[in-house]
Amino acid sequence: MALKIEIYSDVICPWCYLGESRLKKAIEALPKTAKIEINYLPYELNPATAEAGVDRKKYLEAKYGPRIKESDQRLKSLGQTVGIEYNFEKAEKIPNTLKAHRLIWLADQKGLQEKAVKGLFKAYFTDGIDIGDDHELASVASEWGMDNAEVLQFLKSGKGTEEVRALEEKAYNLEITGVPFFIFNGKAAVSGAQEVETFTDILRQMTGDKVR
Repeated sequence: MALKIEIYSDVICPWCYLGESRLKKAIEALPKTAKIEINYLPYELNPATAEAGVDRKKYLEAKYGPRIKESDQRLKSLGQTVGIEYNFEKAEKIPNTLKAHRLIWLADQKGLQEKAVKGLFKAYFTDGIDIGDDHELASVASEWGMDNAEVLQFLKSGKGTEEVRALEEKAYNLEITGVPFFIFNGKAAVSGAQEVETFTDILRQMTGDKVR
């Protein structure tokens, strides 16, 4: 029986990227016979963000002051331990992420959800791409096998919005107030970018397997 893991996250959340990557490191230590099913669920950190996005540097400096530089540097160091290359200086905007979540929903219909999530994390945090822009999203999606024209048409149509909102409503009903948030087999839950060792312990308990 597969261990089902639900991950609530936002693709502009650096801690979500880190937490997901740490979980994957822990999964790599499981025996190859272990069956894991991961489902990524939407959670917008800033749903009221203008569709055109906001200036990242100004927004974060106004919210956190000079601490943001220290935080970015810390995340860069932490990211390197799990193969993430954070290039915060490349991202000019903090985008509205509804379209990105709709794209993940569409990718899920095609069996490409995991590739979409990883691709969007990398696009924003490593390459500095505006993942709130239709054409940029379509271009990124083509890298994991989706049709550029189909994605553009989908994004302009507004399709997937109702479905994403319904999935977000589940998070609100669970009283989730921050991400990343991980649910294991619908029971055990943990929030935050936990250490690899913490995830390893949880996986061991949930699967009964010994890690390598």
